[in-house]
Formats: sequence, C-alpha cells, structure tokens
Amino acid sequence: MSNSTDNQFFDLHVTGVGYVNRIRKVTPKRGNPFWACDISALNGPADDVEYRRFDCRVSGAEAEKLVKKFAATVADRQEKGANEPKILVGFKLGDLYPDLFTRTKGERAGETAVSLKARLLFINWAKVDGDKVYEAPRRDETPSIDTSARDGGTASQETDVPARPAVSGSVGAAEAVV
Repeated sequence: MSNSTDNQFFDLHVTGVGYVNRIRKVTPKRGNPFWACDISALNGPADDVEYRRFDCRVSGAEAEKLVKKFAATVADRQEKGANEPKILVGFKLGDLYPDLFTRTKGERAGETAVSLKARLLFINWAKVDGDKVYEAPRRDETPSIDTSARDGGTASQETDVPARPAVSGSVGAAEAVV
C-alpha cells in the first residue's frame, strides 16, 4: 500500500535568454501582492532574432530580490529622465500555460489573442546595458546515479568548486548564498 503523502510531479521548465520588461508589483483584490514582469526571450539565429514574450509571476526568492532591484534601477532612470535600461537575463521558467484574452484597444480590438504565462523561477545571470551585474553561484548537483562508475572512475570536476556571485553596476549588491 502506498503512502498518501508521496506526491510526484512532472516539471516542465523553459530556459533561455531574454530581456526583462514591464516590471510591476501586482496587488490583487484577494490574495497577497506579488511581483511580475515580461520576458522577451530571444529565439532563432543570432542574425535574425525573433522574440517570444512570456508574462511571468516572479516565484523564486532570489529572482524576486533581483527583479525588485531591476525595478529600482528602472525607476531611478525614469526619475533622471534617462532611457530605460536594457536588462538581459539568463532565466528558468516553470508552469507554462497559454491564456486566451480578447483585445480591448487599438486597431485589433475585439480579436482573440493568446498570452504565454509562466512563473519566473530562477535568474542565472543578469546584464544591465551590457554590464554584467549578477551571476548566480553554481549549485552542487548530486546526480541520482553514480556517474563515477560510468565515467571510468572519474567524476566531473565542474561542480567541485562553486563560484561566488559577481555583482556590480547600478542594480546594487546581491546577497551571496552560502
């Protein structure tokens, strides 16, 4: 007989590189406030890039800290009358689903459209106006099977020394995960 507390999940994650836009704090009528943003993910060949827009609810704790700092940077630039910064990130999304809606404004008002919604789980690295301002520390991953036996007795050395986050620029310092 199986234990009823054993839950199994099948995760679907989307990883990529994209620009962060429309950072906002959402305060619903019911429930707790949360942070959200759009990510315009780059897709296709580098000389002919296309974009896929994801409307994201920020769910990861470290991702939320970074998005708040990005929001402060955007607000600071707007206050000074400067151009909005270009924030490029390496990201991981989860729980992707389509959301149908009817357009209410513009030439295409009344048309049905789709929005890709997801949860922003993790930011691997971030650049603001081309300057790297954050890099996540490497995670020590323990494989579910013993790879040393399969690889002839030598384990991969990529996970032996975790890197420290490199933080600089106008976004501010991020706390190191120890």
